[in-house]
Amino acid sequence: MENQEPFFTISEFGKRARITVRTLRFYEEIGVLKPTQQNSSGHRLYGLTELVKLQQIQSLKFLGYSLQEIKKLIENDTDAVTQLNKSLPLQHNLLTEKRNELNRAIEAVERVQFLIENGKSITWTVLSSLLFQMEHEQDQMEWVKEYFSDDIANQFFSLPKKHRQQLDIEMLDWLATVKKLMKDEVSPQSPEAFDVLVKLTELATKHIENKEELADQLVQAQEVMESDVINFQFPTLLTPKEEAYLLEIGRVMEALYNENDD
Repeated sequence: MENQEPFFTISEFGKRARITVRTLRFYEEIGVLKPTQQNSSGHRLYGLTELVKLQQIQSLKFLGYSLQEIKKLIENDTDAVTQLNKSLPLQHNLLTEKRNELNRAIEAVERVQFLIENGKSITWTVLSSLLFQMEHEQDQMEWVKEYFSDDIANQFFSLPKKHRQQLDIEMLDWLATVKKLMKDEVSPQSPEAFDVLVKLTELATKHIENKEELADQLVQAQEVMESDVINFQFPTLLTPKEEAYLLEIGRVMEALYNENDD
């Protein structure tokens, strides 16, 4: 007598396949895994055919395919390999991008943790600026490359982790100084105010090897940027009042420079 194929109820099959009954019912509901056999009570039964299909589903899920994509692939079983071969390059790109996003998110968590562990105050303004910079670093690099050489742009964005962390701390220390000057109502014409703007320049350029080249490119970039229409603004560490304060310091310093130059 030939051995008959074993069949199992949904709960028995779930235990053996190590998958929840809830998931199996969901698969049946969306049509990705529908058992065809029934017992005398009308309950659906799962056998080897369903096990093979479940293994296909789990394999494709592991590759990152959605259930709707999986459904289309296994419904066309005779052409599944051809379809899979066509879709794998795209799937590879999607998974690579997800991995890159996760890496950026992990780096963001580590940078914020490092600042908190070093006793730095993290406001929502600071947090938004840091996260935006990390999430859109590639876009910002492309934007910088429109106005500066690739060499200068790469020096801005290719800092080792240790240098980035140190720069984050120094920037927050600088920001604390700006806030204190404003709280103490220090005049934009004071030496202390001048020092804070000089310090910002030093921080922004400290990792640039050829500062003269940067200065030349900055002059050219300013002429081009003045004629450009910028429809958005990157989030910054500064509040609007702090930005206005620094701009006033810059105007005073420029006026003094022009006066001395004359």
